[in-house]
Amino acid sequence: MLRTLFAKILVWSVVVQLITVAVNLALVTYYLPESQHAVNNAFKLYADTAVTLYERFGPKALDQFLAQSGASTLLNLRLSTTDPGASCGPHGDTTTSILARGRTGTYCLTVHAKNGGLPESPESRRSRLQITILLELINCAGLSYFIARYLSRPISELRLAARRLAVGDLGARVGARFSARKDEAAELVRDFDRMADRVSGLIETQRRLIGDVSHEIKSPLARLNVALGLARRDAEDHAPRQFARMQKEIDTISQLVGELLTLASLDTATAPPDHRVDLGEVVGDVVADIAYEMPARARDLSVSATDHPVILRGDRTLLARAIGNVVRNAVFYTAPGAAIEIGFRPGAPGRVRLTIRDHGPGVPEKALGCLFDPFYRVDDARTRRTGGSGIGLAICRRAVELHGGTVHARNVTPHGLEIVIDLPQMSSERDDG
Repeated sequence: MLRTLFAKILVWSVVVQLITVAVNLALVTYYLPESQHAVNNAFKLYADTAVTLYERFGPKALDQFLAQSGASTLLNLRLSTTDPGASCGPHGDTTTSILARGRTGTYCLTVHAKNGGLPESPESRRSRLQITILLELINCAGLSYFIARYLSRPISELRLAARRLAVGDLGARVGARFSARKDEAAELVRDFDRMADRVSGLIETQRRLIGDVSHEIKSPLARLNVALGLARRDAEDHAPRQFARMQKEIDTISQLVGELLTLASLDTATAPPDHRVDLGEVVGDVVADIAYEMPARARDLSVSATDHPVILRGDRTLLARAIGNVVRNAVFYTAPGAAIEIGFRPGAPGRVRLTIRDHGPGVPEKALGCLFDPFYRVDDARTRRTGGSGIGLAICRRAVELHGGTVHARNVTPHGLEIVIDLPQMSSERDDG
């Protein structure tokens, strides 16, 4: 099955040219024997006429016929008697012999070509035709390849650039390679580059805005926290609940600012630190921390042990932050007593999959693709009750992508949500090193 534009253009171009060659071959093969048969009949008639003149009117009449035919045609004839069982002389490029029988004997008619050679034999013509067809097939394949490559290359390059842009490479462009071309494919490439410039500018502006606003809020927030501490020391006895509420809101804003700064730093990062990390130990530490923070849910957390260490290259703290955000989300959005299962599964060669599954209500199917977008909330009312900011899963996705991995969510039956984190695993050779 043809899956690429290049393959389709190549195959159809070759097929069309092969059909053309096949039709020509069929026509030539059909008419070639007929043409040669007509030539042979002409030689035979020529020979019979010469023999008849010789037998009826003698050598002088034959000489006159040969002189006249030799002067007006490309052939020269020589007639000699021969035994009935004898064969004529050899055939060559300029000479051929025809055996003719008259009333008084058997004759051998020798035909000499005066200008150039005699008509080719069917075998020699077929051989030359086969060589011509072979060369035509080679030419068809080569020409089809270059045509297909020329037409499909902009689309292939555009596809690769689109993939890079989709995974966050805002510098993905194509147009410089096709600046000299003026066809529709080149125009499509240039339109893509203009679109990529616009998207890149919007995203960079958003990133700068998030970082700048977060930094601007951080300083007055710190001062507000200090002022609140001083006020609580002097007047908390008069309004303890109000002071407690203010402190909680300040802590919430501080946490939000911290997550915004983390997200902004991850958006501008290119790669995490290259350290050796045991993913099993990271998961164990995350679960232990959450069990300590929320002891009432400790029994709901379960981790499947691995047969061997799962070793990655990356940042232990960043991976712990990503996994912790997912597990905390599962705790927040499930009722007490609902199990949260964390396990490892083999992925593609050289990769490992970490799964976090809860037994909660799940999310609408249309929301699955948006869970990891910043500030996205499936249920605003429930998110406010749990204190979520909509940034934790965005941090998770960016951290996983920095480690060369992917993360996605899916609903499971009969109910629940499963987050799958796919990461590259260190090979045994690198482990030994």
